[in-house]
Amino acid sequence: LAVEKAPKNGIAWARLAELCLSLEMQDAALEAARKASELSPNLAPAQTVFGYAHLAQLKTFKAQKAFERAIELDSAAPLPRLGLGLAVIHQGRLDEGRGHIEIAAGLDPGNALIRSYLAKAYFDEKRDAVAARQLDIAKELDPSDPTPWFYDALRKQTLNRPVEALQDIQ
Repeated sequence: LAVEKAPKNGIAWARLAELCLSLEMQDAALEAARKASELSPNLAPAQTVFGYAHLAQLKTFKAQKAFERAIELDSAAPLPRLGLGLAVIHQGRLDEGRGHIEIAAGLDPGNALIRSYLAKAYFDEKRDAVAARQLDIAKELDPSDPTPWFYDALRKQTLNRPVEALQDIQ
């Protein structure tokens, strides 16, 4: 493990935090992110992990602060923008949150997951045509990602198109 070979390397600890978070090990992710922040206080990926770990725990205000700090440290990183958008939407501010996700999509236009969440925000705003377009783009970018198929199925079910929705789920 990189942190064993370089225990004072903040980037290695931040990467470990990201891996732990991807495996749904929030406590380990938070611990590794804390260590990364101690070693490298201005490391944006550590703040991003803090944000997503807090978001997973539904601590949206803590998540928002962590994402805002990550954006201060690296304004070109798309993942903290996505996270900030999700946190703000969870707080009931859909328009503002969608704006953050649009910025994330602009920073990383080839990211299917960001496009899927952008589509969901558009759909929640009752903007079906742009939501459908974003889902189509996401499906093209990563046909193996189930997220756009799932959100499109929900969209189609809501529009009373159950057969198409079932096809998307399958």
